[in-house]
Amino acid sequence: MNNKSYRILSIEAKDLYNTMHRNDEINRQYSILSSDGQPNLKKFTNTFDWSLDSVKMEEVYQKIYRRKDFAFRVNKNWYTKNVICVNFRYSCKEFNTVGKNIYIRQGYTIKDCVFDDGVYIEGGRLIALQTNVEVREAVPQDILGDYFVFTDGHYEQQGKIPAIADKAEIRKYLYEYGFKCDGIEYVRYKRSGGSSRVGKCLFINKALADEMNRWSNCGLNIQEGQETDLAAWEAYISLSLSSVIDTVDIPLDSILVIQDYESIFEDEVVAVEINKNHLVSSEKKVSIKNSIWDGQSLMDISLFGKYKDKGMLLLRNRFFKSCCFNTNIQKWFSDNNISSVAQLNGFTLAKDISRIKLITTPSSIKYTKFDSLENWFKVVSPVFGIVKYEKQPFQFSGRLVQAHYQLFNTLQTSYEEMEQILEPSLKYISDIRKYPAVLRYDIQYPIDDDTGEWSSLNSKNEIIFKLLGINDRFSKTKLYYDFRDDLIKGKIRNLKRGHVLIEGNYSTIMGNGYEMLQASIGRFEGTSSLGVGNIHSTRFEYGKTLVCSRSPHVTVGNILLCTNVPNSKYDEYFNITNEIVCINSIGENILQRLNGADFDSDT
Repeated sequence: MNNKSYRILSIEAKDLYNTMHRNDEINRQYSILSSDGQPNLKKFTNTFDWSLDSVKMEEVYQKIYRRKDFAFRVNKNWYTKNVICVNFRYSCKEFNTVGKNIYIRQGYTIKDCVFDDGVYIEGGRLIALQTNVEVREAVPQDILGDYFVFTDGHYEQQGKIPAIADKAEIRKYLYEYGFKCDGIEYVRYKRSGGSSRVGKCLFINKALADEMNRWSNCGLNIQEGQETDLAAWEAYISLSLSSVIDTVDIPLDSILVIQDYESIFEDEVVAVEINKNHLVSSEKKVSIKNSIWDGQSLMDISLFGKYKDKGMLLLRNRFFKSCCFNTNIQKWFSDNNISSVAQLNGFTLAKDISRIKLITTPSSIKYTKFDSLENWFKVVSPVFGIVKYEKQPFQFSGRLVQAHYQLFNTLQTSYEEMEQILEPSLKYISDIRKYPAVLRYDIQYPIDDDTGEWSSLNSKNEIIFKLLGINDRFSKTKLYYDFRDDLIKGKIRNLKRGHVLIEGNYSTIMGNGYEMLQASIGRFEGTSSLGVGNIHSTRFEYGKTLVCSRSPHVTVGNILLCTNVPNSKYDEYFNITNEIVCINSIGENILQRLNGADFDSDT
């Protein structure tokens, strides 16, 4: 696969809407061309990351156009005009701002305007105006209208300029009609979950749209008027947009799909409910329902390839999203005398037990919300994108991790307790001030994995690090003192924000993995090998009580106290790293204590 990322255009929706409603009916298309006829590269401010989508789009482009110019290269960057990111941040007003101090009437662009003494007037009508520039002779107030005045030698904007179309109207218009840019017609494509939160949407070259939509939709077709969870649909078709670091081939006949399992029980909780239009909290018994493998899969170590030292890989495919944990699946089958596919408990295309390398559930295959599991296997590709894997904290070789103020607020630490927590950090800052060797340790940067040598000098940190290694007398220079003082100021700012280094780490949670193995061969009886109140982590000492919270930790209410216990079953059948934590959600209200966590790589 081609692992290029592309720079793409970022255009404000109101500018597109304004262009499409220009007074000049002949030229109602947006342009990003400079005066020399070349694309204005400054407008390519967004990135279309390497993903399953970008690879497919380039393939479709070459098929339709019979050319290989999907993108063009300038210096080190690749650019493409086949997909555009549209931002819906502003409404379209009677006069719209261009830059800091130019107002232009809706229906006109900056290219239409020739300013004379701060204004452009056409047929006795104000078309554009510049504020905060000296004016020799002001135009009459009746031409300036209701939104501008002349005062102290320059024009100023006053009052509220009314909107001709608000953001919702502009969005509806562009979604329906699309737009043109330099001769290419664009239509709405899709938007990721992150983009939807900030009001962005991708538009695609119309010539590519039909085939890309068929591919994205996996053959599913939502009809006009059909009742559908549109928010979920948009999220699922965008899974293939996720930026990937690599790909892995998983033969479809190596996948075993077992049923999800829900643990239902009662627990005493602080329940928050609506009573007479008010939120009321009270202690009561409620029914809890945990989906114990939600978003989780088990993947045989043989599929991890060069990532075999990792404990998990977060994978994406069309209508598929799952956190796949490093597992000795074939050893499990062998130890339990499973020699035939007929002994498995689930759906698979495999004919031989040795083929099974991935165990998953319908919660990871979003396609099953719209159609049958069998049909997903008919349309999906065996190429899965690797989004991420777990990483060791970089502070002090993974021994310490940066905490946050929400955690300390939740623990309700006293002044004296916070002094105790801060003491090592303050001592460390003091040592940075005193000892150049400690400063050099703090700013150390990694050795190149391929060459085994220090990387090239790309930052001030790296230059200081190198100079300290060459000659310790460098620590007597003004450059060193200034760098040291700035470094210390930054660390103190971090402490004030609650970013205190403490012993711990950010661990990806695996839920009842051993029970998932049991379920694959029909031997799961609804009980947990870990037990209520326990976790299994190789990072911490066994028999100790640990304080845990979800990351991000969004409320002062939810903290988990648990005991770290040894478990030979997890050690034998799972290749767990220090950044994986095994938890139990059978009969235990742990997922709500962790702010609605699931198992698709939550930490």
